[in-house]
Amino acid sequence: MNYKRILLLVGLVLVVIVVLVGAYIQFLVSPTLREELVKAIEANFDGTAELTDLQISLFPGLSVSGKNLVIRQHGAPSELPPLISIGDFRAKASFVGLFRSPRRIERVSLEQLRINIPPKREKEARREDEDREIPEFVIGTVEADGTVLQMLPKKRGKKPLVFELHQLQIKDAGTGQPMRYDALLKNAKPPGLIDTEGVFGPWDVEDPGNTPVSGKYTFKDADLSVFKGISGQLYSEGKFGGVLRRLEAEGTTDTPAFSVTRAGQRVHLKTTYRAIIDGTNGDTLLQPVKASFGDSEVTCQGGVYEKEGTNGKSVVLDTRMTRGRLEDVMKLAVSGAPPLVGSVSFRAKMEIPPGEQDIVEKLSLDGVFELAKAEFTDPEVQNKIEDLSQSSRGKHDEPNDERIMSNLAGSFRLANGTASFSKLSFNVPGAQVKLAGHYGLVNEELDFKGRLLMQEKLSGTQTGVKSVFLRLVDPFFKGKNTGTDLPIKITGTRAEPKFGLDW
Repeated sequence: MNYKRILLLVGLVLVVIVVLVGAYIQFLVSPTLREELVKAIEANFDGTAELTDLQISLFPGLSVSGKNLVIRQHGAPSELPPLISIGDFRAKASFVGLFRSPRRIERVSLEQLRINIPPKREKEARREDEDREIPEFVIGTVEADGTVLQMLPKKRGKKPLVFELHQLQIKDAGTGQPMRYDALLKNAKPPGLIDTEGVFGPWDVEDPGNTPVSGKYTFKDADLSVFKGISGQLYSEGKFGGVLRRLEAEGTTDTPAFSVTRAGQRVHLKTTYRAIIDGTNGDTLLQPVKASFGDSEVTCQGGVYEKEGTNGKSVVLDTRMTRGRLEDVMKLAVSGAPPLVGSVSFRAKMEIPPGEQDIVEKLSLDGVFELAKAEFTDPEVQNKIEDLSQSSRGKHDEPNDERIMSNLAGSFRLANGTASFSKLSFNVPGAQVKLAGHYGLVNEELDFKGRLLMQEKLSGTQTGVKSVFLRLVDPFFKGKNTGTDLPIKITGTRAEPKFGLDW
């Protein structure tokens, strides 16, 4: 989820409020309020500040308002936008509140607040004016609706990440104490609304990454179709806590109609997760994620982080399914009825790199699988498998009352939309098929070669005249011990496969 974006935004808004209101209180009685206010902001933000207008009103209550406050960091490249800009700000207080300890401000409103987070720079020597003390105060309510946060990229030419905060309200904000917040964030990708509330602070001036934070969230109507190749409306809720540098979170997601676009079949996908989040760079460690759909469950462990040489974050997971049904998995891979049904298990390393390609084309899998007690859904195909089992054991005149189950296992690798298989083994009573080859997920083309091993000699699989003639070729297709070893191939497409001897 996007906890780090919400938390960084709330923290930065609070810092802006602390500096503005603290400076206002400190220099309230100064005849040069505007100049002193600018100096205080510059000292606290180690930069330069511009303020076009500042107004003070004593009746009917004490209030201060200002316009067009712009703050730029010292040493920041000139092409970067300002660190902070505020179109309008207003503060209201009573005379009684200002003479309390700590001083109390009733309400602060910020409009058109924009915060641009620059790339991390090397730490510079502290300036003398960084030690300026900020007076203690408490703000009853802070409102900063319409805040925009931009995460500026390290490399030139890349677009910044933009996050819009529709609503933000903070209660009991002040120096050296925790603050309660309530925010509604419009998430950029996937689009949706994140509603979060909790406690933030107190702000750690020496080490902001060590600032404590906790809360809970709900994420509604997240449109997954923004990720090319999948679709569904996601709902999620959970809780988090820790410090900005290291947050621990847990929660659930629910996507009633999740689908892979090429397959076009919907499944009800639910997940539970535990995660460790680096709130300073967004890297996430998943420990673990458990997903369920139909009668199947998958467990994933890994992380979401930026790999060297890539532009964006990759998803890298170790996945394992120990209790699954092939028909559930097939809904995510093929359209129409599944060709096989049965129990399936697998383990694989999965990677999804950044980029705008269809998820099927960029998904990478490397692992092993096992399919047990499977049956073909096409009665004609299932009958042929049962006939193969009967003839491979030399049972020609016996009634075929046995329901033949198939077993399938092998190693696979999925990359660039093509699934490659090695050590692929297909077993039925009396026969075994060993194959290697590949299947195209996009074009659905088959290209496999291997061997058909049968318990009986080739002549024993037939009766009558055919059996007599096949005795002549039995020696050429003899197995290691007895029986038959035939070279075979499977080509064509998934809809129209072609089986034959590989001469």
